[in-house]
Amino acid sequence: MPFIEDWITHPMTIINRLHEKSPSTFENDVRNYFQTHINNLDLYKEIPSLNDHDDECLLPSGCLVRYRAMVQDMADDEIYCTQYKVRPNDHHQVEIEKSAKYMDLFVCPPGYTLIEQEPPRENFRSRQCFSCIPIPNETQWVKDNYRLHFGEQFTMQKRPINDQDNIQQLLSPLKRLKTTTSMETNNDNNEAIVKAEPVKTTSKSNYMVKVYDTTEEILLNTMVEFIGIYYDHSVIKADSIQSVNEMDQDQLPKIKTIHCIQYKKLSHINPLLYHLPNIEFNQISISRQYILSLFECIFPNDKLLCEYLLLHLISRIYVRQPSLAYGKLSLNLSHISTEQFNALEQLLQTILPLYSRISITVNTLNTIQLMPNKNVTKEDDNENQLTQTPLQLPLNSHLLIDETKMECGQLTTLGLNNIKLLQDLLHQQTLKYEFHVYQLDYECDVRCLIISSTKSILPCDVYIRYQSEQEVNQIIFPNITKEQIDNIRCYLTYVGQQLEFDQTINNVSSDINTCIQEDFVNMRKQKILTNLDDFHTLLVLARLETLSYGEKALTESYWNQAKNLEFTRRQRMNV
Repeated sequence: MPFIEDWITHPMTIINRLHEKSPSTFENDVRNYFQTHINNLDLYKEIPSLNDHDDECLLPSGCLVRYRAMVQDMADDEIYCTQYKVRPNDHHQVEIEKSAKYMDLFVCPPGYTLIEQEPPRENFRSRQCFSCIPIPNETQWVKDNYRLHFGEQFTMQKRPINDQDNIQQLLSPLKRLKTTTSMETNNDNNEAIVKAEPVKTTSKSNYMVKVYDTTEEILLNTMVEFIGIYYDHSVIKADSIQSVNEMDQDQLPKIKTIHCIQYKKLSHINPLLYHLPNIEFNQISISRQYILSLFECIFPNDKLLCEYLLLHLISRIYVRQPSLAYGKLSLNLSHISTEQFNALEQLLQTILPLYSRISITVNTLNTIQLMPNKNVTKEDDNENQLTQTPLQLPLNSHLLIDETKMECGQLTTLGLNNIKLLQDLLHQQTLKYEFHVYQLDYECDVRCLIISSTKSILPCDVYIRYQSEQEVNQIIFPNITKEQIDNIRCYLTYVGQQLEFDQTINNVSSDINTCIQEDFVNMRKQKILTNLDDFHTLLVLARLETLSYGEKALTESYWNQAKNLEFTRRQRMNV
């Protein structure tokens, strides 16, 4: 009789028992059994999370785990045998059928012998295989809150943030910043990039996740939470039916696999919203004021820049057309001090769930490969893998491009290709992948913020030069509680989700529609707007301005606010 915890420590015991009980309904029985347990939050927390375990902290092979990951590469589908037979050593005429699902190898119990025979064709099926990594640009507060709200009791070793902690305690001192934002180049360019790129792959291992009976498409760079059976052993390809005894264990590669029982695609990874699916309207207004006040501490006397920075953080693509992505709002800021840069980066790491940064100079552009690449001509599985780069990010990520150290110089072919790659990312929100014999464009949705000394060499939707009468050398944040910071985090994710899922904003009333058309005609006559791209940027600003207040329908008031913002910016930039 299995113990109550056997469903986590020995899930195959439960699966084999369900198969023996009713082979015809076995798959539905397994799905219903585990789904009932997983849907119970207390039982869900008992499942070990691979995100909370380092490689040194080994989990037993064959246990149930959960894994919050990004699909970093996609392997070919794998053919596997669904069933195999064994016979007792003392009863040679008796044959017992066992399930081979959720396994890499045929397991023969003690006292039994594996029956080696060719299985019928109907016993073969396919399963999808994904190479997955921990989400590369997940910020620390997200990890901490996942441990706090969903972590195992024995893995929660970090002290939860006290409610009395304020913004200074979260952002200062800038110890981590000194080690992660060094932009000085040296002879070892790779080392410089590793220090500057939080997006680099972590020390945690990659896992091969094998998914059965998928009902929806899982694409490259998708964020998914997998729950399945973890194995850490030597395996061979699943279409081989050799017995364990015949395998040369020394020649088989070690690979960590997860046989997925249940998965969930993640539209966001903000753990605070799992307990707060909706935000009250008055809380949206308060959070909007909070975040603008923090921006104004960094950029005093420049409310225009702060407003654009807020709209940039909640932007998200809502319509795609060939070579165009509507809804994005890439932003270029210039003429800011080092102190402002450092404070802005620490603030973004504190309030955003997905954040990464790259530093571009002539030297790094000429030496670092930014295009993800994979040599599909290689037959060796270890060599035929997609190489991750700092630009391979999940949807809804935030990318800060540091251009402050850019100097004059000659770009090589690699440097020019990297510039073209960044241009496509900013303009079309696509990223090209190299597969040795061909290239493919993959759609992205990455909010790009460029910090430069002057106007960036890269194309951008909005360029703003910081304007202040005096240089900012010291930045002091107001006392804001942990609860207020969490409200800001929820606000940014919640408002951003409206942009992706809520279509009511497109149903503008006839009055506002007439107003927009008349304004467009007048602005063309006055040559305030010279092309449709400028007009579309204005429409995006109006959409974002509306959503930033928690509203779903565009009104004349929000339309006028967007116009005032853009016209004020154009006057400052002499556009």
